[in-house]
Formats: sequence, structure tokens, C-alpha cells
Amino acid sequence: MPSDNFAIQTTALVKSFGSHNAVNAINLAVPRGSIFGFLGPNGSGKTTTIRMLLGLAEPTSGEIKLLGHSVPTDAQLALPHVGALVEGPAFYPYLSGRDNLIRFDSADSNADPKTRAARVEAALARVGLTQASEKKVHAYSLGMKQRLGIAAALLPNPKILVLDEPTNGLDPEGIQEVRDLLKKLASQGTTVFVSSHLLSELELISEYIVMLRKGEVVFAGPLQELMLAQQPTILV
Repeated sequence: MPSDNFAIQTTALVKSFGSHNAVNAINLAVPRGSIFGFLGPNGSGKTTTIRMLLGLAEPTSGEIKLLGHSVPTDAQLALPHVGALVEGPAFYPYLSGRDNLIRFDSADSNADPKTRAARVEAALARVGLTQASEKKVHAYSLGMKQRLGIAAALLPNPKILVLDEPTNGLDPEGIQEVRDLLKKLASQGTTVFVSSHLLSELELISEYIVMLRKGEVVFAGPLQELMLAQQPTILV
């Protein structure tokens, strides 16, 4: 696949802490407009990798490209097109969902109020919270709070959305809400990069998957290939 078709690419990406490689020479190729699963147990290097993708940690070696731009060298060209929910945002519980997003909207503080209001309304609509936008956040379900967090990440209308364990701690209804939302966003052209420690969760939404263990890639490719490799074989 031509490199222009990838939203995220890494080449031999390494992050070392002393003599320990938390991320050890991993290669990623995330097709544009896909839901890309990033799978691994706690401590496998997922969050460290995500921090490097977002410019929050500098690689020890290797290369990162987002939308064709090198990070951190050309981060100012790439990162404005990236939205992320790495940890659950700290909402103001007694403000409405809409008012919380207005406070989160720092993408363009110089924009006129109508432009900023339109941006907030568009984000609420994309996550299906328009009808609940006036409700105080303390009355939101966990699934609604997570969707509001994703709405905050969508405020800059990103081409890439990075989510770290977005269904962690949610009940089955909340998980389904987030799952449906991610599928909808990908169908609209957003590249969704989602990490999880549960294959059972990623296999329901992802088209491509990378599996990490101890900072190294143990599988990379279409999810269908992984599923076929796990099929039992009967010898006669």
C-alpha cells in the first residue's frame, strides 16, 4: 500500500528507560479511515507508544509519521489534526455537557463565538449527545461521559483519533455505545487508533491489529489473518 494511504507510520520505533527498552523497534502502518486495534497487556508498551505518537514523549530512536509528517520534527503540521483521549478528562460535574465542551475548546481561542459554538454543536452531534447537552455531567452514565470525552477529542475535527482503553470500566451498554460511535466515525473517514488489553473487544470493531508483548510486535496485519491463525486444526 502506498505510504500516502497511511495515517500513522512508525519505523523501528524505540523508547528506552536506562537499559530497558519499553518499546523495542516496532513498525506500525495504520491505513487512513480504518479502525486500528493496538492490543497488549498492561506493561506491554502501548501507552508509551501512544505518548510518542502524540509528541508527549520523545523516541530514543526510530521514526514516526502522522499524515505524512515526521514527529516530533514537523509536529506542528501533524498534531493539530490529531485528537486523543488517553485518560478520562476531568469534567466539571455541575456544568452541562455543552458547557464542559465550551471550556475544553481551546483549538482556536481567537475564533468568533459563533464559530466556536458551531464546533461544539458538531462534536455533540457526532457522539449522539445533542439531546443530553443541557444535562449536568454528574447525571451522565459512564458511557455518556466517555462519549463526551470523545467529543472533546473531536473538537478540532481531527483526521486521526487516538483512544487509550476507551471502554475500560464501562458496563455492557456503555461499551456498545462507544463501539457504535467508533464505527460511525471510521465510516465518516476518521482514522481511529484504539488500544485495549482485550482481544475480544478489538475483534468486534477493528479491521487491522497489532499485538504487543514486552515492547515487541508479535502480530501485525488484518484482523481476519489473526482469526484464521487461531482456528483449530483437525488432523485425521
